[in-house]
Amino acid sequence: MAQNAALAIYQDFLDLMGAAVIASDADTFLAHVFLPHRIVTETETIVIETMASSRRHFEGFAAALRGQGADSYARVAKTAVFLSPDRIAGTHDAFISSRGKLVVPRFANEIEIVQRDGIWGSVRTRHYTRFVSWPDILPRMTV
Repeated sequence: MAQNAALAIYQDFLDLMGAAVIASDADTFLAHVFLPHRIVTETETIVIETMASSRRHFEGFAAALRGQGADSYARVAKTAVFLSPDRIAGTHDAFISSRGKLVVPRFANEIEIVQRDGIWGSVRTRHYTRFVSWPDILPRMTV
């Protein structure tokens, strides 16, 4: 039962955050990112320590998705377990699409979320992709 509860909380978190990104709703998104926030990819680890930095990253990510015409950022929870009553570690797959077609290939992720003052927020995110770094889920282009 606890595992089902963890999975439901984790999926609700993913849905909220995905909708906030597509809507370019920085306030909602950032209310659920707790600092310092650690982001890990195949190539680097980034530590976001200030709200100003977090907002810049969010705005860059949302703009990149808009630039690709993304209209859906679906994340499907695969696993989630309570590490403590206020901490969940979960895994999920992400699907970023435009008009029903993937903008980038599906990629796997992990997020650790904690509950503070009744709000679930991420403290660590792991993207299993080699050619991107948070927040630029899309491949970097050189000009």
